[in-house]
Amino acid sequence: MTQLAIPTARDEEWRYADFAALATLAPERFGEWKEVELAPGEVRRKCMVLGGSAPELHRIRLTVDGKTLTQPVTVKRNPLITDVTLADLKEQFDLGIQIRDKLSEANQAVINIRDLKKQTADRLTKSQDPALKTAADAFSKHVSDVEEAIYQVRNQSGQDPLNFPIKINNRLGTLLQTVTTGDGKPIGAARPIFNDLSGEVKVETDRLSKVLADDLVKLNAELKRLGLPEVTLAKPTVS
Repeated sequence: MTQLAIPTARDEEWRYADFAALATLAPERFGEWKEVELAPGEVRRKCMVLGGSAPELHRIRLTVDGKTLTQPVTVKRNPLITDVTLADLKEQFDLGIQIRDKLSEANQAVINIRDLKKQTADRLTKSQDPALKTAADAFSKHVSDVEEAIYQVRNQSGQDPLNFPIKINNRLGTLLQTVTTGDGKPIGAARPIFNDLSGEVKVETDRLSKVLADDLVKLNAELKRLGLPEVTLAKPTVS
């Protein structure tokens, strides 16, 4: 394998690069490319989550209608921040990502529940069967109990959060804002609070799994008996 040399200012495509940052990277990184091909008139957006304990190099090669444009992008820490270590920034980034993922998990549970309730209500419009209604009502109540534990369903106006207690997803969102505001090490209580909220999310997602394993199975048995489509869990919309 050929050893790649660190670029210099004499290399045209690297002329405006930050060579101090490039010097910290392994030579093999200079041969890596992110390939992007677009058709004429096509528009594409991509979100990149950037973070880490060292400078990062992203080389993008864009091809449009057979014509190629290349551009190296070096990501490094803000030089104006002098009282925060790279370890502090990495800890902040890592915890922020964990909170974000847990918040997404909680929100996805609410999205799933609302879709399941919508499907259930639709099936009830297709039959007046008493056994179906009993199974549907039990299922809807039990998934609603989980939804209301995760999300404050009574919020309708800007004043309502003052009148009704915040729920798990709002507390996770507030914690995420606290941890990611500014640049620095998270406050000491952030990790214990996150662990507590993660446990609360697990309680509710476990409860939802039990409802799906019990009540949804019973509901679908009634739907199958009546020749109606089953209520099914949709693919996740949050990733």
